[in-house]
Amino acid sequence: MPAVRPTYDAVVVGLGIMGASALWQLARRGLRVLGVEAGGPLHELGSSHGQTRIFRRAYWEGDQYVPLLNRSYAGWMELADATHDSIAVRTGGLFVGPPASKLVDGSRRTATRCGIVHEYLAAGEITRRFPAFHVRDDAVAVYEPDAMMLFADRARLGYLSRATAAGAHLVHGRRVRALRSGTGGVTVSGDGWQVSCGAVVLAVGGWIGEFLPGEIAPLVTPMRIPVYEFDVAESCRPDHLPGRFPVFLVEDSTGALVYGLPPWQAGAGGLKIGFHNRQLSPVKPGADRRAPSDAERLELWRTIKDVLPGVRSTGRGKACVYTMSDDEGFYIGRSQEIDGVVYVSACSGHGFKFAPGIGEVLAQLAIDGRPALDISAFGPHRAASAGQGER
Repeated sequence: MPAVRPTYDAVVVGLGIMGASALWQLARRGLRVLGVEAGGPLHELGSSHGQTRIFRRAYWEGDQYVPLLNRSYAGWMELADATHDSIAVRTGGLFVGPPASKLVDGSRRTATRCGIVHEYLAAGEITRRFPAFHVRDDAVAVYEPDAMMLFADRARLGYLSRATAAGAHLVHGRRVRALRSGTGGVTVSGDGWQVSCGAVVLAVGGWIGEFLPGEIAPLVTPMRIPVYEFDVAESCRPDHLPGRFPVFLVEDSTGALVYGLPPWQAGAGGLKIGFHNRQLSPVKPGADRRAPSDAERLELWRTIKDVLPGVRSTGRGKACVYTMSDDEGFYIGRSQEIDGVVYVSACSGHGFKFAPGIGEVLAQLAIDGRPALDISAFGPHRAASAGQGER
């Protein structure tokens, strides 16, 4: 029997920021493409929702990320030029800690090796240039002037809008239950519906284990992590706005890593601050997540209050989710479990900024299996070679 012609060239499952970017990349190439999302356009059960994210390239996590970061920077600028909404604002990025800390040392090494414009600041210079920050005399910082604050919900809706304008079909509120490969391509099915396609882009974050139980599920853990919006003393507020206040990361002597972003304009809320590597706890993907407790909020405030004395202990919190790998790296590649499926997951809390580059890589993998960028550092083989994959 001859193979049935697929209904779509590709189906993107999951329309968070990674799926939205991939959908646009496929649609702009003229493919017949469908995007399917179980929630609404701005649902809050995944990892892409919210006001803002950090974009930085002086990446303490390692040089292997820089090609994707460079491509993503170009992609964010392209999206910003094409949309009527603000997608990004250049704030600069300040990365503070002891000289030998993984944050400062790693950021400086990456910036130096990869030619990223940066400055190395002593404690007095940090406080002089950024008066909201009060740091210890032995603290230093890497300052990256081209670091930015991204507007998360606007970015995701921008990609979905551009994909729709390019001919993509979008369906929200429809859950995919199964993916099955065959001679005619891949069948994507849910409750009472199914479509066929040439390839699937799987960008479902913490739900990836449900689709690739033998391949990726043992390597990732969805984790609840609180994020907060702290109030600022009114007299200090001008020092905490873009132009005088950069996006930041601070590592203390215990290794606690705190990130933060300014309110995007005067009167637009407080400072967004959170731990990157504290207060994490396993959570089922899509489950309701309890709001942060007062004890959690005060733990973070006590960690940051000396560095940012204008920040009050009062504020609001909500729970987000990281899909973590053991080494906090990404998994991007072609599935060995289901032929015709390409995937991304385990962005481990620092993936949003990479969406333009990763979306392009996913589209290239789905179309001809040959991405323009080297993604060998992001394959699951590294878990096996490190003796991971068993929990």
